[in-house]
Amino acid sequence: MLALAWVLAGCDTTPPVVLDERACADASARVGDTVCLHRIETRAQWETVAVEAGVVDQDRTTKYLVPVTSAEVLPTVFVNANRYLLHYDFLREAFPDDYGSLQWGQYVAMIIDPAVRRYFGGDVTEYVESDGLRRFGFIVWDDPADPATTITYDEVLTVWTDLQARFRLGALMFAPNSSNQRAAAETWTDAPFAIRGEDNLAYEAYTEGVGYGTVRRIALTDLDAATAAASFGYQDILVLDEAPFDVERVVSGSVTGSRQGALSHLNVRSAARGTPNCYLEDPFAALEAWEGVLVRFECGETGWSIAAATPEDAAAWWADLRPDPVTIPAADLSVTEPMGLLDVPTATVAERDTALARYGAKGANLATLYQRIDSAWQIEGLVLPFAWYDTFVTTNTWVVDGETLSFAETLDRWLVDPTFVSDGAVRAERLAALRAAMLVAPVEPAHLDALAAAVEATWAGDTTMVRLRSSSNAEDGLEFSGAGLYDSVSACVADERDADASGPSRCDPDKDDERTLSDALRGVWASTWLGGAYEERDWYGIDQGVVAMAVLVNTQSEDEQANIVGFTGHPTLDDPRWLVESQAGDLDVVSAEPGVWPEQVLLTVAGGVVTAIDRVSESSEAAEVLSDARLAELGGLLWEVDQAFPVDDAVPEGGTLMLDTECKVLSDGRLVIKQVRPFLRD
Repeated sequence: MLALAWVLAGCDTTPPVVLDERACADASARVGDTVCLHRIETRAQWETVAVEAGVVDQDRTTKYLVPVTSAEVLPTVFVNANRYLLHYDFLREAFPDDYGSLQWGQYVAMIIDPAVRRYFGGDVTEYVESDGLRRFGFIVWDDPADPATTITYDEVLTVWTDLQARFRLGALMFAPNSSNQRAAAETWTDAPFAIRGEDNLAYEAYTEGVGYGTVRRIALTDLDAATAAASFGYQDILVLDEAPFDVERVVSGSVTGSRQGALSHLNVRSAARGTPNCYLEDPFAALEAWEGVLVRFECGETGWSIAAATPEDAAAWWADLRPDPVTIPAADLSVTEPMGLLDVPTATVAERDTALARYGAKGANLATLYQRIDSAWQIEGLVLPFAWYDTFVTTNTWVVDGETLSFAETLDRWLVDPTFVSDGAVRAERLAALRAAMLVAPVEPAHLDALAAAVEATWAGDTTMVRLRSSSNAEDGLEFSGAGLYDSVSACVADERDADASGPSRCDPDKDDERTLSDALRGVWASTWLGGAYEERDWYGIDQGVVAMAVLVNTQSEDEQANIVGFTGHPTLDDPRWLVESQAGDLDVVSAEPGVWPEQVLLTVAGGVVTAIDRVSESSEAAEVLSDARLAELGGLLWEVDQAFPVDDAVPEGGTLMLDTECKVLSDGRLVIKQVRPFLRD
């Protein structure tokens, strides 16, 4: 198997075996269809891999990859765009041994990030010029929002030289696809290739259709921040001053101020979900009067139209766009005391359903597992019931639009308010105000006393730092994962009890601030109403009025050696091997910082024994996170988890059930499990 580590790590790594130009033929034979070509020498070959572009001045187009060095996994390829509209899908299906576990962020980095780029990527297109002549051109992707990534002359020359040597249908010209690239190209002199000029188009449709949403004009330079803040979503028409490399969030329609190309990531996503997508000259000015207005927007074949829309019409359109609604269990408020994970009844299906309704999915799942595996794999823990959250939100009052209301009245008012329901900006503002109020509202003293007593009894004292983690009824389920939506907060009993509010923490003198129980409870409870969490639940049609937050309390680990996520299967591919991703130290595997990648390994497990270890990619932070011996131990543990953990929900026909288990290696070298959830691959 070829090593993806070479793709993402530095060149001081021993290079993998280089695939020669039989790679496309071999992959095509495995797949049963042409997946790529290394050369295009005839019109028939071009038409095999290129799709109709469907835009005014382009006939056919496809995608290419050119390796940055001669020691990459693949030589240059022209992708069969009739089968793969995204490089990402092509790499994962056609070359699964090397790219089957490739994450989207890794793919983006290896294509556009100069620091780790291993392939140049882009389109090759047959243009139909105004004089009727046909010319071939290529684009090279970078991040148009970041001038520092702008492709250089030497890089374009490298791509042109490689492509032209393999492309025999005509001379290739470079087609700048952003203002940064055009500005750079204007400085190039004596280039051996032609540079395509401005298109001078006023409008172009890529995905024709109608969408309903609130107009959101966002500068491309602000797109990443707006995405992270969930400032736009499926109820919005996204208007950008320039075409992005990609837009990952679902939107009801998109308009860009520069051309995209038929195979742009944005257009592929738009076409897949049937939302309109078009180019409009100076869209910020053209749509200025519509900013913040709920509209019906149409990208037509030859022009666009916009008109004010009613919330009722928009809601009907959004209902067709979204997946089928997900139902979550209602909270059982009958239990008011904390309970140890080993004491929660989980022997029968009925008991497990009750545990879920009282303590939330994360706590109930871990209690269920811990009662069925060896204690060596466990860390201490207890669960706090939904009843505490309910007391917090029902005994306090909340100021909404200047009026004091109960929590139920607040939600009831919001959920029938057409503005709140249809306007993401209004939702974000009101949810932020609610969270701010929750973070300073009083917590029931009896609950603080009960939590302090439970922590002292479990950890033998009041100076052990513990971690309060979300355990809502809207996460860790078969139909709705909710991974990463809510917050975890550290807490110290001694900080709650001391007479001052100043640090350092009595549980950890390295922490400058106190970590009180009340702040931790409020932090986890308030995270129920984070904007991203609300929007994710809304997209899946979850009843927001049913959502509640219980809490799982675990030991806070310090100086851990590794964090691990292991699947008892492959989450995205029909592959019998089990995927393990790990990261050194306390670095997060699931929510890593940009440019930080986990180690990826595929395990073959039979009867609880690891029979093969295939190392797919190295961590960006360490040459080896988990040794073969540790992976063998982990594979045996995951097998035990797979055998022991009961999944009571019916698996839909055609779905593949596996378990998603989060583990860590503690500072003393002990391997423990901190979370388990069922995972359904469609």
